[in-house]
Amino acid sequence: MTILGNRARIGYCSPPFVTETFPFEFYMMVPDGVTLLITTLEIRTRTKEEVMASHQRSLEAAKYMADAGADVVVLGGNPINQSLGMENITDVTNALAAEIGTKVVTSTAAQTEALNLLGAKKVAQVFCYEDSEKERHTNSMRNLGFEPAGILACGSDFQNIGRLDGQLALTLSRQVKQENPDADAIHLGSAHWATAHAIDQIEQELDVSVMTSQQAIVWKALRTAGITEPIEGFGRLLREF
Repeated sequence: MTILGNRARIGYCSPPFVTETFPFEFYMMVPDGVTLLITTLEIRTRTKEEVMASHQRSLEAAKYMADAGADVVVLGGNPINQSLGMENITDVTNALAAEIGTKVVTSTAAQTEALNLLGAKKVAQVFCYEDSEKERHTNSMRNLGFEPAGILACGSDFQNIGRLDGQLALTLSRQVKQENPDADAIHLGSAHWATAHAIDQIEQELDVSVMTSQQAIVWKALRTAGITEPIEGFGRLLREF
């Protein structure tokens, strides 16, 4: 019998209190022998208090995941990661890794590195939440070090992102590229709505690089765990880097 996680065991601190899409897309992408350890955090409506509580809980969860045998732990959620300041993220992850004896990465660092490798300069964004979140997502892209080049929202509240139409990632990517033809990359923001199926088609049809939050997290976790083979079907990031 094959032992679960015989190649790698990836821990993920998942911001949504109820997490549905992330595990599904994780197993779409990863090769056989890779498994997911997941802890859901405090986020229900994304208040400041929930974000801060989730940061503390993610540190605690990382310790349990390390004890359970995780080869790498990913701290999820750009708002959570950035809540203590972009300049502090590396220090936080290094200190936590030293404490728990397991490699630690953040979703923020994964996305920054992914966009750099893809050669992104001007990044158009499509995200799953309400229009009122546009400014926050635009500022988050600036925090990552890239020029925002247009943004569209799917219009979902936090609790119902798993119910979004699977065609929205493609439909809104077409729209944001048409409205912002100078964009050289599209970021499908949030790791908790259905985007994996659309990555290749968006890249081929619109002649852009695509980075989704989920894809970047999976890519960084796999590479940190020493799994380096190309993975087809989910964009240049997993295929080429």
